[in-house]
Amino acid sequence: MAESQTILLRLAAFLVDSLSLAILLILPASLASYAIAWFGGSLGVINVVWGGALLILVLAIVLRDGYHGRSLGKRLLGLRLVTPTGRPCGYWRSILRNLPLIVPVWNAIDVILVLVGRRRTGDRMARTLVLEE
Repeated sequence: MAESQTILLRLAAFLVDSLSLAILLILPASLASYAIAWFGGSLGVINVVWGGALLILVLAIVLRDGYHGRSLGKRLLGLRLVTPTGRPCGYWRSILRNLPLIVPVWNAIDVILVLVGRRRTGDRMARTLVLEE
């Protein structure tokens, strides 16, 4: 497959992952917040709900590729994340690889690298490759 198609698949996989996390975390946190506010709960409790959702979101982002080297988006779009020896990415490499995505400015640099067809800094740090099946 052409390099530009691989780039589009990677971006689409990231969007699938982002949307699924948003639906699974932000929607329930929003509903819980509205319910707490409706029944007269305090702002502090609502902050705890959103703090918990944010913590789960960060963990989900950094761990998403650890299970067999395939996040939901990669699985749906036929991509896999492997080590230089061809083994699937584990959780430790997933953390190293995805850490730049939660750091402002660094995440923008990684997006630019993907758009121009270069390896992300996260992939270099974790020594991983994204391959098509």
